[in-house]
Order: sequence, then C-alpha cells, then structure tokens
Amino acid sequence: MSPTLVSPAVADARAALLELGGRESTGIASTIEGLPSVPAFQVMATASLAARPQWAGLVDDLFERPLLKNARAGLRNALMSTLTGDTLYRNVFFSFADAVVLWHYGHTQERTGSARLDAAYDAMRRLLDGAEQFLETRPAAEPDVGYFHRLRRIRLTRDNAYPLLRRAGRLLGAVEADVTQEKLRSLRGSILTSYVTFSAQVIAMARALRAERPAIDRSDVLAGLAAIMTLLQTPPAALAG
Repeated sequence: MSPTLVSPAVADARAALLELGGRESTGIASTIEGLPSVPAFQVMATASLAARPQWAGLVDDLFERPLLKNARAGLRNALMSTLTGDTLYRNVFFSFADAVVLWHYGHTQERTGSARLDAAYDAMRRLLDGAEQFLETRPAAEPDVGYFHRLRRIRLTRDNAYPLLRRAGRLLGAVEADVTQEKLRSLRGSILTSYVTFSAQVIAMARALRAERPAIDRSDVLAGLAAIMTLLQTPPAALAG
C-alpha cells in the first residue's frame, strides 16, 4: 500500500505505532500495510465477517487434541482470570486456534477433512515453540497443563509491550477495514483483527516463558507480530513435510 494512497485511518494508526515502537516497528508496520496484496488475506477478511461455522467447518476434533485440551484445563475464563490476576484467558488462547484455522481457510477454502486440522495443529505448535522462527521449528513435546499454568502468569506490563501490541492491532484493523469496507469499531475490533492480535499476544507470552522471563517485552511483541504476519502470508503447503 503506497504511503500516498493510504486512508487517514491507516495513516493515523501507522503514526501511532511508529511513535511508540520507533524504528524497530517500521518493518511490522510495512508488513501490515502490505497484507491487502495477499489474496488469502482478502479471503480471511471477508470470511471473518460471516458466522464462524461458515469458514471453520467442524473443528471438534481439533479442540480435543492434547494442546487444546490442556489449554482448556490450564487456563481460566475472563472473569476468573481477572479475579486471580492471570494475564492469559482461555478465550484468548482459543482465538489463537481460530486464527490458525482461518489462515488455513484463507489459503485453501477447505472446510472439511482431518488434513486441514492436522495442518492447523502443526502450525499452532510451531508458533508456540518457534515464534518468528516457526517455519524452521519442529514442535517439541506437547505442552502439559502445567505449561499453561505458567503461561497464564506471564506479565504484560513491562517495556510498553502491551500498548505496542494494541497499536499494531489498531493499524491492522484500519487496513482490514479498507479491504472489507466495514466501519471501524474503536471499542471492539473486527474478528480477524482480534484473532491476529490475540495470536501475537499468545506467541509473545510463549516466547517469554521459553526465555524464563516473568513478563513480555517489546522484542517478544515484535516477534509475535512477525510470526503471525508471516503465517498469514504463507501457504499451508510450505509447512508440510
């Protein structure tokens, strides 16, 4: 997207992101603004306006696999998380799973078959284990319930990391609105933008946990954003084998 042709909403959101993220965030800003040139992203943006079953199909088998079952057991709902001080809610992690299913649909338009769920599951595990290096990552052992107990305690308040993530989400929302021509919603973002932002948060938290740090920092957020942006642009076939 040429800087001379962007909408005022995109320009304002980009400026806000760069104001907080500085030079380190220019690459992410450019990647986000370039997403409309990816045909699969256009499919994802349009599909996410419809009810989830219309693009996800039947995903019960996916949510019965160890990673998702252990996430369900190890994470709490939003209310309980708020009361206990947890920073990762169950629905945020499940939005990460939905984002990966939507990614697969965007590239293939497949809504049936176990192969697509296998591909989505593999991608999720790679992202958790490898973040921005997920394409070269081979998943390690399945995360157990204890992993999610530790993950939900990673803090979001260090180094302006979470505000940086929110500003990247604002830019993505503006870019997505240009694709769908839907009205921007300031209080509640679109489904796709929410999925992608939540996914970057999950990946950032997993990266911090691997490094044995108690909180995410800006490098984790940028890595999480880079990872999910790369996934959106990568055909599932590139992860096969």
